[in-house]
Amino acid sequence: MVLADNSLFEKIRYLSYFVVRAFLLAVLCLMGLFVIFLAVYFGDLFLNVKSGNYKSPLFNGYVIVSQSMVPTININDAIIIKRENDQAYHIGDIISFYSTEYDHNGMVVTHRIVDKNTVTINESNYTTKGDNNPIPDRKGVKTENVYGKVLFVIPRLGYIQSFLSNSSNFIICIMIPIVIVVVYDLFRVLKAYQKSKNY
Repeated sequence: MVLADNSLFEKIRYLSYFVVRAFLLAVLCLMGLFVIFLAVYFGDLFLNVKSGNYKSPLFNGYVIVSQSMVPTININDAIIIKRENDQAYHIGDIISFYSTEYDHNGMVVTHRIVDKNTVTINESNYTTKGDNNPIPDRKGVKTENVYGKVLFVIPRLGYIQSFLSNSSNFIICIMIPIVIVVVYDLFRVLKAYQKSKNY
C-alpha cells in the first residue's frame, strides 16, 4: 500500500513540477519580450523627443471593436502596427490612423489603403476602406495622421483583455500560479516527511 501511495505521489509530484516549470518558463519568455518591447518603445520615444520630432510610437497595438475589416480582422482581434515613412505605405496595406471623419472623428481606425495620391516626397493622401464596407471612407488620410501599418493580427486577444480588465478576474489570474507553487511546495514537504517517517 505504501508503494502504491509513493507511486501516486511521484506521479503527482512530477506533473506538478512539469506544470510549474512550463508556467515559469512561459512567464520568463513573456517578461523578456515585454522588456525588449519597452526598451525599443522608450528608446524610440527618447530619440524623437531629443530631436524635437514628435512621432507616434514605433510599435503599438490595438484591439479591434468594429466589423469593418471582417473577415480579415474580426472583432476582439488584436493588431500590432509599426510606424513607417510615406514610401513604405502601399495600396493593399492595412493601416491604423487618426480619423477626421464626422462619425469617427478623433478615433483610431484600421482600414485598407485602396488608393494613394502623392502630394510631396514625404506626404501622401490615402483613400481607405474597410474590407467589410461597401464604399471607401469619405475623407482621405494624410501621412501625418497614419500611426502605422499592421504587421500581424492576434486572433481573439481582446477577450483576454476584456477578462483581465475586471479586477476580480485579474486577481484570480495572479492567484492561480501562487496556488500552484504553494501546492508544489506542500508536496515536497509531504515527501520529505514520509521519508523521515520511513527512517
